[in-house]
Amino acid sequence: MSRPRNLANYASRLEDQSFIGIAYNIATDTFIRTGASTPYPVNQFCGPQVSPVFHDLRRVVLQDDGTVYKGISWFDFTKHEDGTSVALDGSNGQIMVEYQKAYYRTDIIGNWYFLEISDQPLPGFSLHPLFDGVDVAYQGAYEAAVYDSKLWSITKSPADGTSAVYPVTTRTGAWGHASLDTAATDSLAAARGAGWQQADFWIKHWERCLLLVGWAGYNTQSMIGAGRTGKSGTWTNGSNIGALGLGDANSFYSSASAEYAQVLGIENPYGNVWERVASLISGHAVYVKGLPPYNYTTVSGWDRLLNHDGTGINLPTSDGYAGTPHSGLGIVLPADVTGSSTTKMADYFYQNTGLRVFRVGGLADHGANAGSFFWSASAAATNTGANVGGRLCFKKLEV
Repeated sequence: MSRPRNLANYASRLEDQSFIGIAYNIATDTFIRTGASTPYPVNQFCGPQVSPVFHDLRRVVLQDDGTVYKGISWFDFTKHEDGTSVALDGSNGQIMVEYQKAYYRTDIIGNWYFLEISDQPLPGFSLHPLFDGVDVAYQGAYEAAVYDSKLWSITKSPADGTSAVYPVTTRTGAWGHASLDTAATDSLAAARGAGWQQADFWIKHWERCLLLVGWAGYNTQSMIGAGRTGKSGTWTNGSNIGALGLGDANSFYSSASAEYAQVLGIENPYGNVWERVASLISGHAVYVKGLPPYNYTTVSGWDRLLNHDGTGINLPTSDGYAGTPHSGLGIVLPADVTGSSTTKMADYFYQNTGLRVFRVGGLADHGANAGSFFWSASAAATNTGANVGGRLCFKKLEV
């Protein structure tokens, strides 16, 4: 794609090899790449070779004290980098995706919204908020399961080492948990020990920044595959709720089938069950907090999320397909609902009044509504359901 006229004086920005990025035109609904990824096509992965941010991304087995047991091969998620087998039952630790400290820059030139990332603190770049006081962050490679009153990121049962594992939601039967709401998910994550929590807004935000820069597009289902979004069953194991680890057979940086999606080491970032996100929405304004404890009854102690120009981010006040993104913080949240299943942000958005928490990704029966940019701000923190779970997270704090 040729460079847009209003970027004619920014050739150095498009060709600078010290960072990778994208620019999204809100008027024409088009993407271009910037920095070291400029030569690569949009709507497909640019590859790990373009930046240490992608090259250093990896799955690991993480012990409860925050020590990495071993790294996991990108070519076979059942094997460590040294060729030994991964203990998928958690006996050596939780299976996580490791995010090294990184920096980002957002900007606006005309109708173009920029997002650029680097492993180095370049001029104009800021430390991504995920890494504020944090050396390394980890997110569960799988949706969270629950066993022995703790959250797990595994694919085989700790009880026998072989049977299937399913995401935890409020339901009866194996892998269910009575009254699982947002605070209960926090408690089950914290039970693993210091540094453990459920996934919060900042780690989900960073995950989506990586996806945007990696693929230069919003429509994850079109670029990678529909994943587990076209089901029509019931919210029980083996029906709408799929087993964990189904993506391990097709490793590497992305893959999808009718039973799973796998993107940058994260299985089912969209589809299967909703993922709760530690966050708070009040009157459609978004509030975030980097570390627990999280109090979902008041905005006191939370930080208001801001646009590129320093104004507070307000979410749309009606449901619909996400359209124009907000200008700040990596263009991952909708400012309006003027899109469709194939245009603009290409995923749905739900909202409600009062105090709410984010859910992300959508469900196994959401079809085209689902995707990496399907945010729901409709449920209270106390809401429970057989189709709502979470994801484990660990943050290694700076010493």
